[in-house]
Amino acid sequence: MIYQRVTLASFALLAQSHLLKGVDSSWSPGDEATLLLPGKNINCEWGYDINKENCIAAAESVGGGLRGGRYLVGSWPDSPANCFIEPTDNAIHYNTNMGGRNNGYFRSVCAAPEDKVIIKDAYKGSECSSGHSYSIDECAGKAQEQGGVLANGAMKVGGWSHIPYGCSLQESDNVIHFGTNIYGTNAGQFKPVCVAGTDKGIVMPAREKTTCEPGYDFPQTACIEVALSLGGKLRDNKIVVGNWPNAPNACFWEKADKAIHFNNNQFGINDGQFNPICKVGVIKAALLPAYQGTECDPADAIAVEDCVASAAAIGGTLRDGNIKIGEYPNAPSSGTECDPADAIAVEDCVASAAAIGGTLRDGNIKIGEYPNAPSGCFVEASDKAIHFGTGVGVNDGAFHPVCVAGAIQATLLPNFKDTHCTIGFDFSLPECIEAATAVGGVLRKDKFIVGDWANTPNACFIEARDNAIHYSHNQYGKNNGFFHSVCKPAEFEVTLVPAERGAKCAIGHEFSEQECIVAAKSVGGLLRGNAYLVGDFTNAPDGCFLEKRDKAIHYNRNIDGVTAGEHNPVCRTEADEAALLPARKGTKCAPYHDFSREDCIAAAKSVGGVLRDGKFLTGSWPYAPHQCFIEKRDGAIHFGETIGTVNNGNYQPVCIYA
Repeated sequence: MIYQRVTLASFALLAQSHLLKGVDSSWSPGDEATLLLPGKNINCEWGYDINKENCIAAAESVGGGLRGGRYLVGSWPDSPANCFIEPTDNAIHYNTNMGGRNNGYFRSVCAAPEDKVIIKDAYKGSECSSGHSYSIDECAGKAQEQGGVLANGAMKVGGWSHIPYGCSLQESDNVIHFGTNIYGTNAGQFKPVCVAGTDKGIVMPAREKTTCEPGYDFPQTACIEVALSLGGKLRDNKIVVGNWPNAPNACFWEKADKAIHFNNNQFGINDGQFNPICKVGVIKAALLPAYQGTECDPADAIAVEDCVASAAAIGGTLRDGNIKIGEYPNAPSSGTECDPADAIAVEDCVASAAAIGGTLRDGNIKIGEYPNAPSGCFVEASDKAIHFGTGVGVNDGAFHPVCVAGAIQATLLPNFKDTHCTIGFDFSLPECIEAATAVGGVLRKDKFIVGDWANTPNACFIEARDNAIHYSHNQYGKNNGFFHSVCKPAEFEVTLVPAERGAKCAIGHEFSEQECIVAAKSVGGLLRGNAYLVGDFTNAPDGCFLEKRDKAIHYNRNIDGVTAGEHNPVCRTEADEAALLPARKGTKCAPYHDFSREDCIAAAKSVGGVLRDGKFLTGSWPYAPHQCFIEKRDGAIHFGETIGTVNNGNYQPVCIYA
């Protein structure tokens, strides 16, 4: 978990107003401790620091040790305050300098946040925020602790469209429900049961009618601490509370002096003089790969006003506290601009970027005209510093454009042994949480689990038993059957044409310039020097192709280009069309017209099949056809693994259309 540090000055204000009773947690030997990752300014959250007396026990519980038998205590300005270890040898330290700031080389030892349950109000759209949901196995116990009851001794489970995904209580009688439909929307009669946790805050722009989305506003009890951590100030050492018709509901600060306010008027409308303070999750951004020529699509470019928030959300930081703005010849060109209706204002840039994990270098966005930076919002690949370029440039591969992202689409594969995403259709580490959440994944105890496992699929996946989101760096890992790979939807199949003189794709089977990289990677293509090679070649096939000698991915814009035999065209292949046979005794697919297990779900869905309770049913049934079929009574998709079985008339084979 990443904690955001409140400045010492902010803490002093809190202490003066009796909002905090010191910075130490109540941690004692035997309690759980957590070790934060090293990072600049990454320290324990206030209230989770461990005191000097308990530091050794806490640090030893997470792998720390005494260097030469000595407990190292001192006052260092460049290390985190309180208890920490040095990663080189895990030596335990205690810093008495409460103003110490982690220079990025140390790991803070903190008290682990408690797993507390909260019951949200029952209103339309109410649901647990991402990472704050209980699994189906945890739901009944946690809900009963809060007064939930079982109906006839059991929790109600189903894929309802009017009940939120996850654990909830029916408002009328507190009966415990668990919704398995990730698209379920609370109709207003259910109280979500959620894992309590510290929500990260973002500052929204001071514009007319700007407010937090429903469910993303902070309560008064959290308003001061969150707003202070974002740069807000206490006017006369206190929060200003009132009932104003011209200000946004809930937590905000006044644009003129950043004075923190809380508005009890839920119908208040922002007149443009106030910045709402909202929970992260309102605006999403996407980070493109840093290879030569990448840039945002014109409809997805982020405006200068929105650049800091957008880039910070995906890990960007502000170098020297400012966004870098200018004309950069080696960054994306100025031709990429947001549609006016979709552009994010400069005030919103921090919020956009923060929503997907970005950070501000030295606390500020860099704004200016740079000759070597792209137009709009971007982060530098080397350190993720957030910039906003107002000039024109061409990306030399050193920058990540930050663009407005649409709803992410993902496919969840069945938890079969050895199943994994097709090459080119796996999600990257930064994309994994959002993609997995879209198909029902959750953060186990608010943690994104990343590792290098031999018994799991590579890249992004969820564990079948509790839908916990994972990411594996082991490209040779093999799924043991307990995990669901999270993949990009495969909208096309790819054929690599032999490298022969004059070889080219058939008309209508070409990939576009935007599709070429993913398509080519799926058949073994590589980015030479991390660059996508696009040009107007006379001696190569038009469209997408690989160079035979090193499989480098190219795209040829010259429609008259002809290969001499040194290139492999990358072309579309037509997918097999599915046919549904009647449910009669003995019906089966003709020889060589069966779908494989990997293709069965997609083929069966194309003719009306469905996953019963979200499951792909596989087995050996003597009374059902071999390979892919659906059950007549409910359309449930099955795959028969035994050759020679005979259809008893209750099943419809799914076959390749001849």
